[in-house]
Amino acid sequence: MRDSRQGLISKGILPRTGRTARLHSAPVTNSIHTPAGPRGRIIAYDALRVFAICSVVAIHTLMPYRASLPADAFVRVFDDLLHYAVPLFVFISGALIWARPWNGGPGAYRTFLRRRFSVIALPYAVWAAIYSAIFIGQAADRGHALRQLPGLVLTGHVWYHLYFIPMLLTFYLLTPLASKLAHRNPELLVVVAYLVRLLAGPAITEAARALFGVMGWQYATHVVIHLPHMALGAWFALRMGVLPRWFRAAWLPLLVGGLAINTGVSLSVLSAIAQPWRNSVIALGMALLVLGIALKVTSLEPLYEHWAPDITRAGSLAFGVYFVHPLLLLGLNGALSALGAQTIWLSQPWFPVVVWAVVSGLSFWIAEVLSQSRSTSWLVGLARQDSR
Repeated sequence: MRDSRQGLISKGILPRTGRTARLHSAPVTNSIHTPAGPRGRIIAYDALRVFAICSVVAIHTLMPYRASLPADAFVRVFDDLLHYAVPLFVFISGALIWARPWNGGPGAYRTFLRRRFSVIALPYAVWAAIYSAIFIGQAADRGHALRQLPGLVLTGHVWYHLYFIPMLLTFYLLTPLASKLAHRNPELLVVVAYLVRLLAGPAITEAARALFGVMGWQYATHVVIHLPHMALGAWFALRMGVLPRWFRAAWLPLLVGGLAINTGVSLSVLSAIAQPWRNSVIALGMALLVLGIALKVTSLEPLYEHWAPDITRAGSLAFGVYFVHPLLLLGLNGALSALGAQTIWLSQPWFPVVVWAVVSGLSFWIAEVLSQSRSTSWLVGLARQDSR
């Protein structure tokens, strides 16, 4: 069933009709002006989710080229440019979680964490166990691998893609503080997040290294780098409805600027810029790219609103695709290795495109199959009432 528009307004998801607003630092609510899809989901965010997860699959599909081609090869640069995917996922989470008003009463924080952790942490535990078994099976020294395993699972580094979940859970822990600041002054939230990344980040990551070793440093690095993207998503959700029209239409220059800076990062052009300015430029480039993508996808909503049920369904399966697709790529690369056919990655330019399309399609299909049963839908991050 569709939530009523009035219900969405009362939840702060849609703006009040006819409401006028301007950019200011007072508390902000009901500023998102985007059509609601089935179950009250926001179509643009699901479209962004689908775009982001397909980009993630592309990144991991192109991984074999990292060891076989120079850094300035087209495929390697293209791979680097696709790394907007995780910032975009975090951006969506910020828009959906931190942009919501926090009306916490007694026990509200505990209830919030219990619900979020049940949706995210429980499936993570199962999938992490699967990837842990593969990790142990592939290890040359299984005793050493077993000793490393608890830290790898806790930080999400038991397999290359799993770090996203512990990082996201960390952002959930910050929700009451971040949400209150976002509704008081969204711009200040963004500024604070970037100051943490650029100024306090090195101290935070080194402290994590001193306390927890390399795995702690890796975990803290992910959190520090993506904290601004979470804040930027909250800002976008709260300010989109009151931003100047010229800014909402500026997706192309934002995209061009972001792509230019990120291309410079990939080609090491920015290495001549001294620190901390280089890190500031790198952070700016990703912010421009993510904002450009978000503005463009949002502007296209009238064109794809007709397909809202399909888009929102695909968006709801993105979490499952995230967990499943590395298994398919692992199986493919194992088969190619057994057949002695690894050179097909370099000899056939069409091969990675076909692999990306097939793995993406199969991953969505597997996620859909898992979502059909009440006993397995939670494995792809869907609550029982969301499964069919």
